Amino acid sequence: MTDFETDVLVLGGGPAGNWAAISAAAAGARVALVDKSRCAASGPTAAGTTSLWNIPPGAARDEAMRRTYAHGGGLAEPEWMLRVLDETHRRVEQLVAWGYRFPGAASGATSLRVCLDGAGYLLRLRRSLLEAGVRILDHHPALQLLVDRDGVVAGAVGMQRRNSFRPWTIRAGAVVVATGGCAFLSGGAGTDVDTGDGLLLAAEAGAQLSGMEFSSGYGLAPVVSRDSAFAPGLALHFATLYDESGTQITGHRAAAFNAIADGRRIYAALDDVPYPVRRWLSRQGVIDHTRRVPLRAVLEGTVRGTGGLCIAGTDCATTVSGLYAAGDVLTREPITGAVSGFGGQGGAWAIASGVWAGRGAARFARGRGVVGPVREVAGAGLNPVARIDPRAVVGLVQEHTLPLRRSYWRSAGSLRDSIGELDAMWPGAEFDLGGFGADRLRARQAAALLAVARWTKYSALARTESRGMHRRTDHPGPATDWRVRLTCGGLETVWIDAAARQTVADTMLAPELTAADPLPM
Repeated sequence: MTDFETDVLVLGGGPAGNWAAISAAAAGARVALVDKSRCAASGPTAAGTTSLWNIPPGAARDEAMRRTYAHGGGLAEPEWMLRVLDETHRRVEQLVAWGYRFPGAASGATSLRVCLDGAGYLLRLRRSLLEAGVRILDHHPALQLLVDRDGVVAGAVGMQRRNSFRPWTIRAGAVVVATGGCAFLSGGAGTDVDTGDGLLLAAEAGAQLSGMEFSSGYGLAPVVSRDSAFAPGLALHFATLYDESGTQITGHRAAAFNAIADGRRIYAALDDVPYPVRRWLSRQGVIDHTRRVPLRAVLEGTVRGTGGLCIAGTDCATTVSGLYAAGDVLTREPITGAVSGFGGQGGAWAIASGVWAGRGAARFARGRGVVGPVREVAGAGLNPVARIDPRAVVGLVQEHTLPLRRSYWRSAGSLRDSIGELDAMWPGAEFDLGGFGADRLRARQAAALLAVARWTKYSALARTESRGMHRRTDHPGPATDWRVRLTCGGLETVWIDAAARQTVADTMLAPELTAADPLPM
């Protein structure tokens, strides 16, 4: 059994978790990082390329902020946008100083430093972790948080996948959750580890969530094996699209999803795809005789969406003392509002929030001192005897999340139907999911998927308008009185805080964007 103490414990080994651990170590803390798989070798970033919202100060940055604010339905905050842009710019320079070479730099061309090779980027971060003295524990999924007598988070417990699933316990002065978002096991490249585990264990400790209605992010992916480790989605995003009759689709993704929902087949023009992706697609045997690539809609949930744990401070503290969060597990509303987008905001958010959360956790641990007696936070799906097959829970969740008719378009009727069935499953998932070893891990993931699905449905039902990626067919336009953020939480009973919602200031709303106008998608 692994059992030790540290100052800061980071859960998750993606970009946000790596930056959090590096930042905490730089602040003088002893740091341990545990990952569900292998740190720097799993997740969406490791499976492909990643873009960065890295814009130097000037007119271009001001215009990018204005467009991002308007695109996100006016729910973002200019101060947070500036902080993220500044922090990202600094850390990109740090990456270059470490020796990371951005695409284009090797050939002597001027690199814009806005695109990263995911695998190379993460390997460079892992080396920095080792150089900083961070203790890395691969294949150590976390299952529950530890709290002290006052309810302050004081570490976590989990299991060792490569050591007969033996338990581990790490006590810490502060914990950073960087476990990623939730893609509901939809088959998106690299999202097999994004099952909402961090959201669940944080909520069980009392953490609140925000923006969970903005969880309907879909991508277009080639019709290949769901187990593919390659992520060509960004490359396909700008390709010309056609339906099965050869008619070009205008309006891009929204029109493409409409066509798929109508039962039409959608294709991307192969000539618009970069050569490395073309070569990979050729090996998969999916290119037809007209040199087109068949596409499917893949739900990426809160990975592509923006919802996650509430932010309680500029250091990315959550609403639970001693618990910090970074990356996709943390709401991105302060910088993207009601959307996520393809402008690299997600990559920038992973860097900036990781740096701030790691620094904040180190400061908290230093001020806290010695951690006293601790206890495990009770969790769903951790019973010694399994009475429900987790596949039944996952199947129900996917039935109510993956189809476009369930998540891309929403209505009060479909949302209430989903809530009724998901709520009915929760008592069984809470008390009858469990087992030992791998079964225990699968049960915990099933409980997390169910919890996240319920939060998204309740939040979507509460927001009676369409804004950003949240589309209500029964409320097709944005409403002035919904320029607000919704918080939620709870497990046995899900709650939505609509009464105490706070209206977001009109600081940067584009003059041409009014309550009667459709918001850009």
